[in-house]
Amino acid sequence: MVSFARKLIRLLPTAPRKRYNVFAGTNTLGEWRQMARAWISGGSYDAPDVIGEYERRFAQCCGVKHGISFGAGRMALYAILEALDIGQGDEVILPAFTCVVVPNAILYRGARPVYVDIEPRFFNIDARKVEAAITPRTKALYAQHAFGVPCDVEALRDIGRRHGLPVIEDAAHALGAVFQGKPAGSLTEIAFFTTDRSKVINTHLGGMAVTDSDVLEARLRRVQFDARNLDRKVVRRLVRSFVLEYFLFAPRVLWLGRTIHTLLARTGFLFYFNDELKTTKPTEYPYPCRLSSAQAQMGLSQLDKLQGNLAHRRQIASWLEQRVGWNCMSSDQVNESTWLRYSFLVRDRAKFEACFSRHFDLGIWFTSVVEGRMKDLEDVGYCPGSCPVAEYVVQHIVNFPTHLRIPLEMIQKELDRNWGRVGDDILYEAIG
Repeated sequence: MVSFARKLIRLLPTAPRKRYNVFAGTNTLGEWRQMARAWISGGSYDAPDVIGEYERRFAQCCGVKHGISFGAGRMALYAILEALDIGQGDEVILPAFTCVVVPNAILYRGARPVYVDIEPRFFNIDARKVEAAITPRTKALYAQHAFGVPCDVEALRDIGRRHGLPVIEDAAHALGAVFQGKPAGSLTEIAFFTTDRSKVINTHLGGMAVTDSDVLEARLRRVQFDARNLDRKVVRRLVRSFVLEYFLFAPRVLWLGRTIHTLLARTGFLFYFNDELKTTKPTEYPYPCRLSSAQAQMGLSQLDKLQGNLAHRRQIASWLEQRVGWNCMSSDQVNESTWLRYSFLVRDRAKFEACFSRHFDLGIWFTSVVEGRMKDLEDVGYCPGSCPVAEYVVQHIVNFPTHLRIPLEMIQKELDRNWGRVGDDILYEAIG
């Protein structure tokens, strides 16, 4: 009885006030109307011309020839692993600071994730430690751009060339980022993106594999051809979820909207892929599945607005660089990243979150070396203690959201107001 009462209290809303969070921050009212019509009309959700145009435009944005869409980024990764013929007993080297759906996709193929520690400034894989993790079973290296700041792709490509290994680019956070003059998605022979509600652009759920290789494109198309569409009723739930989230996560409504959203999610009224704690391929929905044309139409609209979206994120990151000074970047370097979130380390994360809780629901990433799984990390192949930098980072990282619903003025006001309490808490010395 006491436990139930505590859960109920946690669900009770805070007092009415503007609050900002990390979800559903890139869309416009016009796009909401578009999705509302798709929900109400219940028309076709598999229009191939719309999906094809979205794939073409997405690939063009990445500076490559081919885009192949899937129902989620994790599914695009799974398709890439299949296209590279990575399967039973093979190994993929990845950073010990990622979302759990990444090692899950590797496990679903029968392969094994091998974790390498990260460097503590940009939270990307420490390329100096990769070569020592390579074994005769290694079949690919993994280049993840954490929070939209490009990793050292050049070093990973060089290691890959020496050992005959492909490099899979995880650009889930990095649509629009640039490395050495080339856009994210074109930095290795094959890459994938995520377009879910927390990413650079939002189609509620969705993923895209991109490549310049005609051979890999043909293999990915075979995977896409064999994939099924989600059931039409499920797609309507997905579209309905976007329609509701747009308002429930609005700053003026979030104080109450988050509670309503939690209750709707628990009743199954909303739709998400929930396979974070699975180590075998899900069976309750097709995995991988295809992207719906309603989402593709939304994606086209989001791509039209991408440059303004990125400019806003970079403006926030530029000010935070001046105020916090974590990354020590020049203005040109700031403008090469997408800044899905602006991240740094503090001594006392609970204190930091409490200081900003009146107006920000920060939703900190990543609080586990495999975000989404907090225990039994051995189940996804991680050996506790093996990556001490990553384990330290997940205890101390904080991040500010940067999407279009976040006014720079609000971040300036709140950080300035709280600087006396949090400024000395920033762990600059942890960069080392």
